[in-house]
Amino acid sequence: MHLYLLRHGEAGHKAPSDFERELTTEGEQSAENVGKFCVDSLIHFTHVLSSPLHRAIQTARCVLRNLPDVSIEETEFLTPDSDPQNLLAHLRSFSMDSRILLVTHEPFVSSCISSIISGTEAVNIVMKPATFVFIETSGVPARGNGRLRWILPPSVIENLL
Repeated sequence: MHLYLLRHGEAGHKAPSDFERELTTEGEQSAENVGKFCVDSLIHFTHVLSSPLHRAIQTARCVLRNLPDVSIEETEFLTPDSDPQNLLAHLRSFSMDSRILLVTHEPFVSSCISSIISGTEAVNIVMKPATFVFIETSGVPARGNGRLRWILPPSVIENLL
């Protein structure tokens, strides 16, 4: 299975609640750049899962602007304080040839990546807004069976376009 994890783009802080925070103009642009990178790199997704928080949904929509139409499934398994094991259990329902974009938040995304590639949550991975990661799993996604193929911060993506 191919898992693409993306931390949402830069978000503003003025909102009635954390749930409603919106992307800044820079956040929208960096998310759109991820989509352009995917087009240029011939990356497409069979599924897109997103945290239900507004900034994550906005990020997913920006990424998908230039890609084939894929619906966005909102899931509580990608919120900031989620347990990576719940996501891994959910991913078992997808076929092994799936290419899944997961749009999420810190601290969840770092601990999730660590769990998939090392079997623990001890690996210190820095995921700034709009950082894009590709992990390939051996079999059904589980603790420690993933291989980190690349991690691209937004500045690198911008330079590749």
